[in-house]
Amino acid sequence: MASTTTLTIRLDSDIKDAARRRAQRLGVSLATLVENDLRRFINGYPIIIDDDSFVPSERLREDIAAARDDEANGDYATITADNLDEFFDNVAKVRG
Repeated sequence: MASTTTLTIRLDSDIKDAARRRAQRLGVSLATLVENDLRRFINGYPIIIDDDSFVPSERLREDIAAARDDEANGDYATITADNLDEFFDNVAKVRG
């Protein structure tokens, strides 16, 4: 069995939390995720550096929380694609 070692890294807590949640949905640990990417790097797979667009902003997290509260309180509308135009026309009228 191969020996193990500890790697300590510092990163933005939002990124860590988002990565932990996604890894958890996939049924893997963050350690497994990092080890997998390091193995890919060692084996010559390309490194993709991307922006933080996959991490929701504070504003988006607040909007999502507000939308969930609205749903829980029954404060929402169900619409179909057939009546989208009518729905948005009514929204525009209300907002004046």
